[in-house]
Amino acid sequence: MSSSEIALSIASITLLMLLLVAGIVLVIFISGRQRLKQQMELAENKLNYERELRQVETEVSEQTLGQLGQELHDDIGQLLTAVKIHLENQKLDHPELTEGFKPMDTYLAEVMQHVRMLSRTLNNDYIGHIGLIAAIDLEVNRIKALRRYEVHWQAPHGSSNLDKNQELMLFRIFQEIIQNSLRHSLAKNVTISINNEAGNFELKIEDDGKGFDVENILKSDKASGLRNIIKRAKWAGLECTIISSAGNGCKTNLKKVPLMKLQV
Repeated sequence: MSSSEIALSIASITLLMLLLVAGIVLVIFISGRQRLKQQMELAENKLNYERELRQVETEVSEQTLGQLGQELHDDIGQLLTAVKIHLENQKLDHPELTEGFKPMDTYLAEVMQHVRMLSRTLNNDYIGHIGLIAAIDLEVNRIKALRRYEVHWQAPHGSSNLDKNQELMLFRIFQEIIQNSLRHSLAKNVTISINNEAGNFELKIEDDGKGFDVENILKSDKASGLRNIIKRAKWAGLECTIISSAGNGCKTNLKKVPLMKLQV
């Protein structure tokens, strides 16, 4: 082999090595940019999730205060009025009031129960203290007291298998679904169930109301509440399925996504 051929071979090998090194550097650079992009997306997702949680906390508090004002006016006010009227009647009709005071115990016991329930919901972190299932149980009792429709619910045993933030988000979703049902569904029955076995979690809410076209509603400008429910379910690591059609009520299913962690 001549010297020129050797030089050419060396040059070719050197060029190939330079190309190989350049390729490796380029791959490392692209990979680094992709990792940086992923890290930035995760940071943005975390920030958005935290913002959504703060918004949910505010909404839960506002919803609770609204309920408090309404129930103080309607339920507790009526009970206290009933106590006063009964007491006055007893004073006029019967000088001996010992037996007449007995019904007051019943009224006052109901007042105390309502106040206890409302005082719990006024605590911003009460869901974190008592857990999602107990919080839904309290909410169901409040809804039953409204007597707008029959509520069918049996509280399961144990915890929800969700973390604190997921529980808060899901509780607000539950409130939104129930409020939508109360306002629009014209339902006579609402069935609420939770499957909480073997590390799974699934919340089902079904009513027998007038129903609606889910696809058309989502395309319209009236779907902000529905989109909010779907968005928040996704943030909470839940699969949200809404099935409804005109005249067939509405079924909402919120299920913990298997083997999935929130990217926050």
